[in-house]
Amino acid sequence: MSGSTINKHWEAELAALKGNNAKLTAALLESTANVKQWKQQLAAYQEEAERLHKRVTELECVSGQTNVIKSQKTELNQTIEELECTLKAKEEELERLKEEVDNANQLQAQRDSLTQKLQETETRNKDLEAQLSELEQRLENSQVEQETFRNNLKTLLEILDGKIFELTELRDSLAKLIEGS
Repeated sequence: MSGSTINKHWEAELAALKGNNAKLTAALLESTANVKQWKQQLAAYQEEAERLHKRVTELECVSGQTNVIKSQKTELNQTIEELECTLKAKEEELERLKEEVDNANQLQAQRDSLTQKLQETETRNKDLEAQLSELEQRLENSQVEQETFRNNLKTLLEILDGKIFELTELRDSLAKLIEGS
């Protein structure tokens, strides 16, 4: 080989190496840009995950309130039963007083008093029934909200799983590209 041929050979090698170097530099810049983009996406996902964790905590608090509502509902049911028993007893007493009214005017005053208490008890019973109905509606609304939140959270987790899978594939591709170069 002559010196000119060797120089041409080395110049061709150098040109090939420069070309390869330029391609690798471009690939490295693109990879760096992709990594920055992934970091931004990951930060956004982390913020969303934090927001969802806070929402789960809020809903767990709501769930705790639901247990309080159930307890109050049970107490209200017991109170209603007690009031119904009291009401029944008052009605029986009222009937007895009606039978004795012919014998004494004093019993008339007692009957009037018991009638007033009965009306108050019926009013209170109606109020308690209205409160119970409201509590049952709130409990139902809370359960619907919890189910909606769970469904939204499942959807978000599926999306996150997909994004993580895509990032893993991209990372594997980059690793193969780096190993191949």
